[in-house]
Amino acid sequence: MLRPDAKAAAVGNAVDQDRLWDLLMRLAEIGALENGGVNRQALTELDTEAKNFVIEWARARGFSAFQDDAANLFVRMPGAAASQDPLIVGSHLDSQPTGGKFDGAFGVLAGLEVLESIRQQGLTPERPIEVAAWTNEEASRFLPGATGSSAFAGTRELSAVLDNRTVDGARVGDELAASIAATRAELRPIHSVRPCASLEIHIEQGPILEQAGLPVGIVKGIQGVRRIQVEILGETAHAGTTPQALRKDALDGAARIMVSLRSLTKDDDDILRLTFGRIDSFPNSPGTVTDKVRLTIDLRHPDKAVMDKVEGLIREVAPAQAHPCRTEVRVLSTVDPIAFDPSIIGLLENCANMMNASGPLMLSGAGHDSLHLGRICPTGMVFVACEGGISHHEAENAKPFDLALGTRVLAAAAWTLANR
Repeated sequence: MLRPDAKAAAVGNAVDQDRLWDLLMRLAEIGALENGGVNRQALTELDTEAKNFVIEWARARGFSAFQDDAANLFVRMPGAAASQDPLIVGSHLDSQPTGGKFDGAFGVLAGLEVLESIRQQGLTPERPIEVAAWTNEEASRFLPGATGSSAFAGTRELSAVLDNRTVDGARVGDELAASIAATRAELRPIHSVRPCASLEIHIEQGPILEQAGLPVGIVKGIQGVRRIQVEILGETAHAGTTPQALRKDALDGAARIMVSLRSLTKDDDDILRLTFGRIDSFPNSPGTVTDKVRLTIDLRHPDKAVMDKVEGLIREVAPAQAHPCRTEVRVLSTVDPIAFDPSIIGLLENCANMMNASGPLMLSGAGHDSLHLGRICPTGMVFVACEGGISHHEAENAKPFDLALGTRVLAAAAWTLANR
């Protein structure tokens, strides 16, 4: 099992709470909103400004900066063995339209604080350490989410994204080229670097840690996500003249499907997540029987076999409950769950104990860039409590002490991995 040594403890204890908080508040000025949040969507001028802010910070301390074909940004601390694969620590700088200060940005700036803590100790890691800011994790401006990390990991092809359109009508490939041109970092090929391991720290985006009175948790894996569309096909009719018994009402069918699935998928352990997030009804007129409904279901679980089982259940329930309407079921997108590397989980637990920050092992219900990094290298995540479990909202908040404590765990683990 990987265990942190005295130098790892020194690096962790060198994390400076005030310095980290100041950096977070300075970055939050870029795209700042009146109610305390930020609007810094991917590949906008504000997103690029945030990247250049990070680059200026890095160069002022003697670190180099690179970007790749997906506009991912990397700040590099050299290692004694320069040719070895680097450790990557990072998250994302882009936000939701009315996002918070900490989602993603904390993970990038915590990585910078790790580099600064090592520098302050006068140490040089054996391997290089790179802090990454991945492109478009949020997917608020264009799809798919985690564009940069998935392209880097090879779980999606970047070329498949280039002709997509942003919500404001721009071609993604053009926005990508403009962002790269405006970012003051050298360009390197996207697959020229392969990490030896990857770490990410993130606010929890949920209430579990705060309710337990714990500042830090160790993430053991990320739930899979499957979006399933059920189309119910009925028959338009007059709302006043058509008897109930003769109707083929698609909206009635959708309602029966939802009620049945909610009952059949009841989970006493409360792990399964089944959300009926979107209902499109046609012709959507109060005086007309609905002839078509598109029901979009969000299915999440940490076990792929369970996801497959629930998908099969949806395919059985839909035609049975929608009768006499017809149904068509298709999968819109799927991302398989991932369990993080046990050796990295163990290391993070050891580092948390050393920093007096021991917390629970947790599953992430939200997707993160680490979902893709975990496909190509040993990966781990640290969660830090956030106020009220609120995220993707201007009221998102976290305590400076908790953020610094989580970063100390991250720093000790990063030093250990960079010297194994």
